[in-house]
Amino acid sequence: MDHTPQDHKPQGHAPQDIDQGLFDSIPVGLIALDNGGSVLNLNQFAKDLLGMEAGCSLSQLVHPDDQSNYDVLLAADIGSAEKIQLKLGENSLHSRLKLLRRDDHLVMFSIENITELVALGTQLKTARQPERKFVHEISNALTTTIGYTELIKMMLEEHEEFSGERLAAIRRYEHEVFEGLKRADGLIRQRRQNTAQQIPAAIPMKRKHVVVVDDERQITEFLSELLKARHYKVTPFTDGKSALEFYKEHQEEVDLVIMDQVMPEMSGIALATELLSLNLEQPIVLCTGDQGLIQEQSAGKLRIEHFLSKPIDINELTEMVSNIID
Repeated sequence: MDHTPQDHKPQGHAPQDIDQGLFDSIPVGLIALDNGGSVLNLNQFAKDLLGMEAGCSLSQLVHPDDQSNYDVLLAADIGSAEKIQLKLGENSLHSRLKLLRRDDHLVMFSIENITELVALGTQLKTARQPERKFVHEISNALTTTIGYTELIKMMLEEHEEFSGERLAAIRRYEHEVFEGLKRADGLIRQRRQNTAQQIPAAIPMKRKHVVVVDDERQITEFLSELLKARHYKVTPFTDGKSALEFYKEHQEEVDLVIMDQVMPEMSGIALATELLSLNLEQPIVLCTGDQGLIQEQSAGKLRIEHFLSKPIDINELTEMVSNIID
């Protein structure tokens, strides 16, 4: 979809010191702006990501909530980065913009698509909701208990004989303290029971070994930490060739390979083909947003058995991993 504003015509000119062929071949999004914020040039990676051409204003794509962050980045020092949400027609792209170069004529940014990383982070926060609810309920129970304890303490310090309404109040406060402690104890016992059911008593001596391959470093790190938390041994790679070389030396140790489909130099399908030529029984999970590939797999046209639709759902991923190798 072309997101070029209607009142701007692509200029197509580039800073004179940029070799356009080399610029387009770089597998990272690069955007050059003039001092007014108009796009002087952008490489092919950035064009494909944003659907825009030179002559547009990048600011027009910035979500209103992130406009101030974008303005800060424009005035920042080289090396500064901001998470900026961009509007692409009806869709939204979460990006990380990093300032690479600044001179009298242009400002150069790298742009990285972190939409999936943001989605994964949101899912992880949602998964942690029960923990926050538990802390909140314990806090409420103890706050009430402490409050009634303070009231009893104040009344006892008056050194009066207690009868009638005052005695009835103390007894009621005492009852509330007892009930509050019972609620807190019940919550703790329930939490312990649930935790014992969900988490193994000890980390297995021989852990299942998962290889994770994704050219997006943040996603590789996220998935690695997610799987390590479930006591799997994880070896991460950000390119298929390195993962293949590792596999040739350690294939007998690898229980599962999780890989992205869209990667530079070697796609997920290409990597999977190489791995299966070495070990036809190797379990592989291919992560892809290409529904055509998933349909081919369903029709038995692909040798890969396990597919995971993108954006990744961490609950679906962990359940699939467990079903395959546990």
